[in-house]
Amino acid sequence: MAFAHAYMIYFAHMKNDQGGDRPRDPRHIYANPLQPSICPIVALGIYWAVSNFGDGDLLFPGSNQYERFRKCWLRLLAQESVATELQRQGIVATELGTHSMRKGSATCSKHLPPI
Repeated sequence: MAFAHAYMIYFAHMKNDQGGDRPRDPRHIYANPLQPSICPIVALGIYWAVSNFGDGDLLFPGSNQYERFRKCWLRLLAQESVATELQRQGIVATELGTHSMRKGSATCSKHLPPI
């Protein structure tokens, strides 16, 4: 749903409201016309262009998004070039998980200079 210059989305589940008792406040998504490579609107357009949604109305179909992401993550870690670089860096692939990736990227971006 478009709202002025932002898209508003509502999350079905939130970590701090497992029972779904709290009112849902929308999250706003803004375009980034100066850097299309990181623009969420461009990413969504590309996703829609290459996805086959079938009969469902879910943006990300499937019943277990976490498991699907975990499998993709493990396939990435198993690639020869990635495994070689991890070994070169002294990182054990089995010690990396999806939580590490999410929390690590947030921590890293926190220390970057403002844009």
